Amino acid sequence: MVKFWIISIVIYIISTYLLSKFTLKANRREVGERIWRFGSGRSTYWRILTLCSFGITVVVMLVLHWIGIVIT
Repeated sequence: MVKFWIISIVIYIISTYLLSKFTLKANRREVGERIWRFGSGRSTYWRILTLCSFGITVVVMLVLHWIGIVIT
């Protein structure tokens, strides 16, 4: 079970990092600097990013299970 959690956390961290690298500047430009600084833009962005990263992690773990890689 420890192996499962370690792999899940690593996948989550990697997906969050990659998504933020590709989308942070575009979102910041789209929302505007003023809204971004006061928190409304940042909190919404990070909330959506963490939910997307969680979804990617779940899909990857399901694919690993479907392939037959035992992660227990």
